[in-house]
Amino acid sequence: MRTIILERLRVQASVGILEHELKSRQPLLVSIVAELPDAPLLPAADDVEHVLDYRVLRAIALDEVTRGHVNMLETLAGRIAQRLLEHDGVAAVRVRVDKPNIFPDCDAVGIEVAQRK
Repeated sequence: MRTIILERLRVQASVGILEHELKSRQPLLVSIVAELPDAPLLPAADDVEHVLDYRVLRAIALDEVTRGHVNMLETLAGRIAQRLLEHDGVAAVRVRVDKPNIFPDCDAVGIEVAQRK
């Protein structure tokens, strides 16, 4: 089994339901775990063509974040997860989206979704 991890991708997003959130972008941290249970221990060749390139995970997250305003972190995380599951070999995903600095007494608030095919 192979697991691909993208941790704390820093993005600016239009997300939220409060008035100030509707008017300006805010920082988010996106983390992704994609499980490929049938992937061999070693790729058939030492070439990116024989693996799921981690740049794909990043590109999907960036595309969804920049697509337009989203009210809920749950929606954003779910959309990212759904697109990742469309890739061959990906059997399960976990997507976490954190909003830092929302409350003065905690580092972030966030949502995590997980799904298996």
